[in-house]
Amino acid sequence: MADQSRQHRYRGRRQRGGGRGGEGRSASHRSIERSVSQHDSYGGGGNPGHDSFGRGARPKREIRPTGYKRLEELLSKEKEEILMQVLETGFGFQKLLNKDNIRRDIRVLILRAIVNACKCTTSKASLNLFLGTLQTSSFIKYVMSHHIMSLKNERSDRVKYEVEIQDIITVIWTLVEKRPSSTHELKASLILIKITIDELVGEGLIGECFLERYKALDEFFQAVENTQEENVKSVRRKKVNVDEETPPPDDFRAISIFPTLNDLTADRRPYLRRNKLDGSYDNVDHYLDVQFRLLREDLVRPLREGIREYLQHKDDKHRRITDLWVYNDVTIEYPVCSHDCILYRVHFNVSRLKGVSWESTMCLIYGSLVCLSPDDFQTVCFATVANREVKHLENGFLDIKFENDVDFGLIERHYTMVETSSFFEAYRHVLHSLQEITETSMPMRSYIIEARHEVDAPSYLRHNRTMTYDLSPLVDGTTKLLVRIADNSWPTATALQLDKSQFDAVRTALTKEFAVIQGPPGTGKTYIGLKIVHALLYNSECWTIDAAHARVKHSPIFVVCFTNHALDQFLEGIHSFQPTDIVRVGGRSNSETLKSFNLTQLRKKARERKELPISILNRKRDILRDMHALRDVMNLAEERIKVTTTGVIGEIYLETWMSDDHYESLTQFEVNSDNVVVVWLRLAGNNIASDIVVDDIQNIVHDPDEEPTEEENEEMDIAEEADLLTEQRIVDVDDDITGEKVNVKEIDRIKKTVRRQLAYDPLKQVADEDGFQLAGNKKRRSRYLKKQLLSSDKMRDIEAARVGNIWNLKLNDRWRLYRFWISKYCNYERQTLFQNQANYDALGKQLQEIGLEEDLRLMRDAKVIGMTTTGAARCRNMLQRIQAKIVIVEEAAEVLEAHIVSSLTEGCEHLILIGDHQQLRPNPTVYNLAKEFKLEISLFERMVKNGMDCQRLNIQHRMRPEISSIMKNYFYTGLLDAPNVLQYGNIKGVSNNMFFIEHNQLETAVNETLSKSNIFEAEFLVNLCKYLIQQGYEPSEITILITCTDQLFKFKKIMKSNIFKGVRVCVVDSYQGLENEIILLSIGFLKEKTRMCVALSRAKKGLFCIGNMKLLAAQDENWNKIVKELRQKKLLGPTIRLCCQNHTNTSVEIRELSDFTKCPEGGCNVPCISRLKCGHVCKLPCHPYDPEHKIVICREACVRATCPMGHPCRLKCFQECEKECKVSVTKCLPCGHNQKVPCFKDVSTVACLSACPKKLECGHACNERCSQPCTSRCQKIVSKLWPCGHKGKYKCYVDDPLKCFHPCGFSLKCDHTCEGKCGDCKNGRLHQQCRSKCGRTLVCGHECLEPCTRNCPPCSKPCENRCVHSKCPMKCGEECTPCTMPCEWQCEHQTCKRQCGQLCCRDRCNEPCKKLIKCGHACVGLCGAPCPKKCRICDRTELTTIMFGNEDEPDARFIELEDCGHVIESEALDTWMDDKDEQQNHAKPKLCPVCKTPIRRNLRYGNIIKQLQMDMERVKAKINGDKHLIDLDKRRLEIKISRVFDTESRRFLSTELKTLKTPDHVTDMKNKVQFLLELEKISKAGNGKIYSGYLNIETKIKKELETCKQWILKPRNRFNEQLFEDISLELQRIKYFMELYVLKSILHTSKISKDGLVDYLSMVKKRVAGVKPLKEDDIKTVDFCLKKIREKCGCIIPGICPKGHIYAIGDCGGATMESKCPEC
Repeated sequence: MADQSRQHRYRGRRQRGGGRGGEGRSASHRSIERSVSQHDSYGGGGNPGHDSFGRGARPKREIRPTGYKRLEELLSKEKEEILMQVLETGFGFQKLLNKDNIRRDIRVLILRAIVNACKCTTSKASLNLFLGTLQTSSFIKYVMSHHIMSLKNERSDRVKYEVEIQDIITVIWTLVEKRPSSTHELKASLILIKITIDELVGEGLIGECFLERYKALDEFFQAVENTQEENVKSVRRKKVNVDEETPPPDDFRAISIFPTLNDLTADRRPYLRRNKLDGSYDNVDHYLDVQFRLLREDLVRPLREGIREYLQHKDDKHRRITDLWVYNDVTIEYPVCSHDCILYRVHFNVSRLKGVSWESTMCLIYGSLVCLSPDDFQTVCFATVANREVKHLENGFLDIKFENDVDFGLIERHYTMVETSSFFEAYRHVLHSLQEITETSMPMRSYIIEARHEVDAPSYLRHNRTMTYDLSPLVDGTTKLLVRIADNSWPTATALQLDKSQFDAVRTALTKEFAVIQGPPGTGKTYIGLKIVHALLYNSECWTIDAAHARVKHSPIFVVCFTNHALDQFLEGIHSFQPTDIVRVGGRSNSETLKSFNLTQLRKKARERKELPISILNRKRDILRDMHALRDVMNLAEERIKVTTTGVIGEIYLETWMSDDHYESLTQFEVNSDNVVVVWLRLAGNNIASDIVVDDIQNIVHDPDEEPTEEENEEMDIAEEADLLTEQRIVDVDDDITGEKVNVKEIDRIKKTVRRQLAYDPLKQVADEDGFQLAGNKKRRSRYLKKQLLSSDKMRDIEAARVGNIWNLKLNDRWRLYRFWISKYCNYERQTLFQNQANYDALGKQLQEIGLEEDLRLMRDAKVIGMTTTGAARCRNMLQRIQAKIVIVEEAAEVLEAHIVSSLTEGCEHLILIGDHQQLRPNPTVYNLAKEFKLEISLFERMVKNGMDCQRLNIQHRMRPEISSIMKNYFYTGLLDAPNVLQYGNIKGVSNNMFFIEHNQLETAVNETLSKSNIFEAEFLVNLCKYLIQQGYEPSEITILITCTDQLFKFKKIMKSNIFKGVRVCVVDSYQGLENEIILLSIGFLKEKTRMCVALSRAKKGLFCIGNMKLLAAQDENWNKIVKELRQKKLLGPTIRLCCQNHTNTSVEIRELSDFTKCPEGGCNVPCISRLKCGHVCKLPCHPYDPEHKIVICREACVRATCPMGHPCRLKCFQECEKECKVSVTKCLPCGHNQKVPCFKDVSTVACLSACPKKLECGHACNERCSQPCTSRCQKIVSKLWPCGHKGKYKCYVDDPLKCFHPCGFSLKCDHTCEGKCGDCKNGRLHQQCRSKCGRTLVCGHECLEPCTRNCPPCSKPCENRCVHSKCPMKCGEECTPCTMPCEWQCEHQTCKRQCGQLCCRDRCNEPCKKLIKCGHACVGLCGAPCPKKCRICDRTELTTIMFGNEDEPDARFIELEDCGHVIESEALDTWMDDKDEQQNHAKPKLCPVCKTPIRRNLRYGNIIKQLQMDMERVKAKINGDKHLIDLDKRRLEIKISRVFDTESRRFLSTELKTLKTPDHVTDMKNKVQFLLELEKISKAGNGKIYSGYLNIETKIKKELETCKQWILKPRNRFNEQLFEDISLELQRIKYFMELYVLKSILHTSKISKDGLVDYLSMVKKRVAGVKPLKEDDIKTVDFCLKKIREKCGCIIPGICPKGHIYAIGDCGGATMESKCPEC
């Protein structure tokens, strides 16, 4: 199909071909023409010519190989810095590796450097890049073998044989392990190292242990060589030996962290074991296996069960899938560049999600795992939510990050996407950490694994039992209080100003290596934690001693908290006594105190101080440079795709993606618009053809639900659960690690440039020219356009091909066709993005590793490092390298055990857990795993249950006695009240300080979730909250707690910010550790004891709860007991009593919502009757707030009169009177028209809206209003005759011949007729590119689908080259990589031992196949070939049909072609395939003799297929050219482009230069550059030399030069011969035009007589100043005439030689300066 052929250019009209110039053109133009054919040197392997434009460029600094001293300096650095430096281009290490001759001493240092660099396991992407460079280097291929031989022969005391041999073994092992394909390069070294080791062992120079090391290396090498990567995994697995009585089915370390397809579809239950609450685990692997499998199942099970339920009920559109959200019609739109990786913007169908509140829902929040499938989960790919913007979600757009490889060949497919709420990032890092922990690296194993009850002192105390601590920070910090910390000689609790329980907690924390401290609500867990940290920091010299080496080794205290708030609170407390050396890593912090300690801020300061080593800075600079270059290209493509969703693209940019018939049909009419497509889609106000009837668009877009509503109070901004969770999940280390500011100007420039493609831009459309409004409403018009642009309904290829006259389509079908074109346009841009994304991702990973090094250097010097559990999981690698001795976990009872264990390192000597297991537990995703498998039991609780000593704090300082009584009676026996809680005053306006309101109102279900909400409870608490605020309480003193997330949305809807701003509304689970003066609790169905404990213990002075207490008491024993006590104390009932503060004897019983009207202002219904300052009476009922009426406003009508005309003030009393009266009155304007205007308006300032009565110069009436300037462009349609000879009807104001829409009809160089319009072809001077289809057969056998061209471009279809192992993933025109797998052509008689991609080393086997086929009869095929599906008996008629002659022979054998399935007699097919006549002069694939399908897969004819493929690859290589030579020419072009003066041209060419891939592209770019330089020469030649009287002529010339420049820069596939000649002749014409008027100016200024020159001047002007193109005969005439004029002038024109050549004379040149023409 014609439209399928347009895949090679993003916009503009299609251009093709090579180039051939005319004879009369200048020498410089001929030099451009010659460059057209230079591309032959790329393919043929010849040497490229050196272009002259390379002269004068500044040479780049030569990079020299690294020398001996620099290598020695390198080896003194850390392994991470070594890796970064060897990758740095300027360091020269890579150049050193590729030297052929290297001194022995340097070789030794190279091996040492390689070994040290390979030890850096944290920078995996950089290490992989380095090993790839190393594998292909001369050092590995040749030099290392030579070094091994020299080591064998050299005998010297200075040679360290064992070190060098070990280094060589390490290098070989590492390369083979990390890059299995390197076995080929290392084989010679392996053989030589064996010989060398044998000889050195024999002479006693090295130990015999090296024989064993070589044996292990050889076995590993052979295993990898035989089965490559798969065997590497099996070799690694052999190292793991789990010795258990009942071992698991597989090793958990070999299990994929990502869910697999088998995980999602398997019916069998996964192997799981319960978390052991009592007793010990068998060993470390037993413990880690249990934790790993439970945690992974918590991730996988919601997906598995949700997908299974979805597949069972997918036809039920209204069914809600348990624990899974489903999104339909998901499409991958395009990649998006983030600062360090590629994200993908996807679009999903939101039509079924209209009930979802994206602000409050837990759907699609940051970090959630999504699974996409195009085929009902037969295949899947996984991604995580990377960017969540509500405005994008409302339109169905989302940014995700794919977590595994995706086949983007399926980009246009529609996916089903399912989501779980699992935060995959945390799962990923914790699971990975569990797999990395070993028997020796497991910290605190005696307690965590063996469950020991007795706890030892920390190892640093055990090594020094006499160690003394100064505990003065626990008191006042002024007087020393020395204590021998390990003894019993501690001061009393009173001396330390602590109570008994606090004292015991502090002592245990300081003297035990594993401490557990429980803090019930209000007892001051954080306070005690800070005391412990203060004491440890104050005595840091005691525990930072490295006992093994008797030296001080710096180690920070590592603090871990579950929430951001707890982390901020704890670190703020630490900051009060440790104001420096703190690093905070976690979610977004709201603390101003800690702002300067956030990791992001510390990075900025470190970058300003340039603290990183120069090697890392240089490497980072190189990476950023490469990323910027890729990002520029990708951002441009991304913006081009984005703009298609915001407006309508003009037909000039869509022409490439439209078929010839469609484009001709679209542009067949002259329209009163610059863009036909706008009129065609009926977005303009006029019709085009008589057969078009405008549809009633109002009916299309009318939405009765969207009527204007009165503006209401703004909803209160409640911190949504989704927002809180997102903040918790985003970690500082995920922030932009580049440290660079976003180039907003560059992005805006790209957006503005791309937006010019829009023929219809809603941002610029206020109203149409004729005032037509879509549906009479601008908002509805915008909504209609948005709906059409985002719709996924588009025509298919076949349907689009059947469309003839596109003007006959209905409006809906026009949009469907438009979206078909847009899909082609976007797919091309997507390919640009996809081609660059792998490189960008690889660079991003390297940048992340550099960021890791940067962060590590910041943390190593800190004294305190604080992280959330999410941050700790994310920074596991850093923690391993920091090896903190002391770890303090706050909120430890809320954290999953695996999260805490993964935060610990083998360097941990002291672990302190602070929390409360009687409050909130960890919250796994799967309820069954939490309860049945005990996954909800934290490490804190497990240690308590195992009998470990737990110190509990016993005095609470928060709740008044009425509130704390519930805690003391039902949750914490022995809990005491501190004296301060007895001093609280009573809550104003309420009869009780604590009260429970009971009701029996039903809950309602929420659409998108399974939870429920209770609107009665929400409205009751909001009214009560308002009442309390009216009593004088600050909104910040009140918190509303709810028990289910969906209740949040109800509160947001009914709480207005003007009243409730400052009131916090949140879920109970998010409020642990917090408190407030007054708590309002919506109980809902709260029955878990731990959640009850949290909910009922947050209030200090007032607690008011509402719920269905009878139901709760009936279903839960704990509530039953509490309800009985509350009834006895009369603190529970259906009504709450509110008391008036002003009238103390008045109270109101509140049962229903309507009862709050009895106290509307917080008092009672008695009128206030106080007199206000304005004299009016206060109309409010009794109000306890504002007794002096300072803020009460008077709403009576204003009685003040300010208008001179006597009009009354229209405002209220409290409002300031209007200074200008706006009552409408009729006034006579200066023009004589009467008009209604506001009273205050002066008639001289009023714009008259009546019609203008004037006539224009053309005689037509003005169409503007009386007050506006008259019409400058008359719209009347008149008949016009253009200089080109064509006649037609046009708007009156049109006077440009380029507006001629008559068909051009010119016969082009390609012998086709020009299909452009006369005006579009610049009246025949610059023709539109030929749109005829090429149709030639390419080397691959496909038809060339490109437009008319001389040299066909590489085929863009998917490559069909394949073998039995794999399929080539490249495009057909790109070079294929040969398959390196072992050849599969083997039978019992012969076997091929070569690689699949090489020619086979065996002959065809002609023995009959001995197998039986499905029907039970003998196979009719040959040995070693696939059995044909046809049977000689069952399919006799079909099989013996005569085609070649031997088919009916009884012993005939047949071959089945895998590509098409045809079965052909073997001897005939052998002859057909062996026949070389057909293919003698063509490298094209053999075809099936029946159906002509290319034969690409057949082992029997493999050598013929492979040979033809090799021939085709050689042709491809010639077409695609030598990449080195292309890069060389691109660098030369870059220099030449820098000489282009025009900024726009230079920027355009520089951008396009990055995309050049083939020699043809390079040649075209050379032509463009040369043309632009010629154009600038012409422009400079006339500067300041044309007489001022010819100013309009000079302007015209400049305009024509600008048009020519735009024509040159116009994006196109190729410069064809016609285009080349057109531009050359046009430049020649403009040059003559410029010279003519420069000569005329000289004649005028020099007062030279024109006698005898008039005819010459006239002849030149006639040929160069008109609209018609310059012809070959014209050139001779003009040259002759100009020569005569020059002779008359008697002088040489600066910049134009006597022969007419143009050249530059230098910046200081003038009219009298002598210079030589380079052309002459």
